[in-house]
Amino acid sequence: MEKILVTTDQSVNSKAAIRFAIKLAKLRKAELIILHVYHLLKPFKWSEHAFEEYSDTFRKKTVEELTSFIAAIYHDIHEPEINHQLVLVSNIDVVDGIMDYANMHNCSYICISTRGAGSLKKIFGTYTAKLIGSSAVPVLCIPSSYHLKELTHILYASDMTDYENELKKVIDFARPIHASVSMMHISYPYEFTLDKELAEASLQKKADYKVRLLTPGRDITHTLLEDIEQAIKSDKPSVLVLFTHQSRSIFEKLFFPSNAEEYSFYGKIPLLTFNKTEGK
Repeated sequence: MEKILVTTDQSVNSKAAIRFAIKLAKLRKAELIILHVYHLLKPFKWSEHAFEEYSDTFRKKTVEELTSFIAAIYHDIHEPEINHQLVLVSNIDVVDGIMDYANMHNCSYICISTRGAGSLKKIFGTYTAKLIGSSAVPVLCIPSSYHLKELTHILYASDMTDYENELKKVIDFARPIHASVSMMHISYPYEFTLDKELAEASLQKKADYKVRLLTPGRDITHTLLEDIEQAIKSDKPSVLVLFTHQSRSIFEKLFFPSNAEEYSFYGKIPLLTFNKTEGK
């Protein structure tokens, strides 16, 4: 059975990811794991026994708070609770704690809330950026302002360097939830123009899944983000999919162009990122 890991710090921002993870776990018939990473500093004068007692009390209190926090989320979305596992992990680094747990327990996806509109730093935050750049487990970034919608359509943005292998992973995500898939390649004027019908037929045969091909032209007066925004406005996906490199990633190329410091579009829809080195 698949495992979907969602992180929470009991903040209002983290609710969006939990709501999304609940929906996704239901659709995929997956096990839901709700993870809280914490770190306690031991006062120098405390004995080991005193610190252990304090740690136990802290964990019990935190479990009670998280149980109430999650129950309130179910109440808000008018859904009965599904079976889920509540896990507390102690780690000085939140992201390391998330990745260690996800890798050790073979989680299929990590789900995390982002901080909403505004600057890119606010949208993605340090935790999310580090997860995207480092995690071998695919990461779902859910804007804190996101309201639950039906997951009906996936848009995969491709640079065409390894699209056959990447498309398999996109379809592995789309198939269990019966979502349609579009593969988008923003083409430059000098690139060879594909025959759309032939290309779509080839993609469907190779992927054993219907895939719509989008090839919007690159407008050099825009940032790449702005070109993607135009394509998303037209295609109206439920989730955007990107593949990243740990070294000089698409994430870096897309999210840090010189004139896009305040670009807030990606605070609007969930973003699913896969690491290009995954499985290689």
